[in-house]
Amino acid sequence: MDHLILITNADMSLQSGDVVLVTRRAHEIFRQFQMKTTCVVVKKKFKTNRLQATEYIDYLVTQSQDQINSLILSKKPKLIIFFGTKSYAYIPAVKSFIKKSNIAVRIYLDIQGALEESYEYANGSALVKGYCKFLLSKAILTLTINNLDGALVVSDELGEYCRAHLLPTKRASFQIQKIRCGLIDIFSSQQKEEWRKEVRATWGIDQNTHVFVFSGYRMPWQNIEKTILTFQHFDKTLDNVFFAFFCNIDDAFSEKLKKSFPQGNYRLAFLKFDEYFENLCACDVGFLIRDYNTTNHVAFPNKFSDYLNAGLMLAINKALPEPTRLLEQYQVPYVDVDNDLSSTPDLIQSRADDRTGYYQACEHLCTMELLYSNQIKSMKW
Repeated sequence: MDHLILITNADMSLQSGDVVLVTRRAHEIFRQFQMKTTCVVVKKKFKTNRLQATEYIDYLVTQSQDQINSLILSKKPKLIIFFGTKSYAYIPAVKSFIKKSNIAVRIYLDIQGALEESYEYANGSALVKGYCKFLLSKAILTLTINNLDGALVVSDELGEYCRAHLLPTKRASFQIQKIRCGLIDIFSSQQKEEWRKEVRATWGIDQNTHVFVFSGYRMPWQNIEKTILTFQHFDKTLDNVFFAFFCNIDDAFSEKLKKSFPQGNYRLAFLKFDEYFENLCACDVGFLIRDYNTTNHVAFPNKFSDYLNAGLMLAINKALPEPTRLLEQYQVPYVDVDNDLSSTPDLIQSRADDRTGYYQACEHLCTMELLYSNQIKSMKW
């Protein structure tokens, strides 16, 4: 069996967007190429029982270069990927070892976002620290990327972001391969309808209720405040509406929702992984509002793919260029939250009148652009 080694400083026990991408990608690489991923987590303190090994991915928690070298020697991987700038410190030693051991392996960076994130969502003293971190990370990335073979990115814009850090002499040989935050499988229209009926019955709402959903961890770039304000607008202007928040919960946020939706026409839940898609399928419109900055310009959120897989209409803006470009390319109607929202009721009703047709449009886009099986088969190993 062939092997791939991923060296990272990320907390791989979390179901965050970057971790979801890594694990879903590893699953499809195994399914399609019988190539198993070994994820090396380089952290001092980490509870290994929080990591779940599977047939397609296993884990090694270590900061020992000798252990990493032994792993490389035993697995003889086709590809080594570094994910997270703190992991870059191991690159020189790894390169030296594979050269000394005469192992033919390519080394890539897994770049899932822009370095500007460190300061674009910071304030006060954190802004100064974040900008200093950005400058340091930018210097490290420029130095590192020009000594490697390629990079994995999630969007065309992120590919261009990488190219901007390459020396002119390196651009021809450096391979940039795009794998969007996508899907392992696509749910059928029948499955979506079954989940819709089952979950709505447990919520106590009928099939004609329009359900707006925010799903994701409440981070600054998720724009939860703008989402709540938009939900409140529809709560006042539309009849028979319901709002779902699938996110992390604390007392302050629970109280905020009680005050924001005094009718109690909402649901707040932190979903388990096996509950996620069936609950999404009970909704109608998925919200993905972002700011116009570098962080979002290069991004391709997992949530975009998940909303489409659930057959939801996207409420989105062009701060995310590649996702909106795909919606327009495949003529999938969506709500542009930066424009006048007066046309939104008609858009929602058009989906309600032909939900099966909307499902099919989403499934076509997902099949052509988001399935990992289709994205990964074109990878150059």
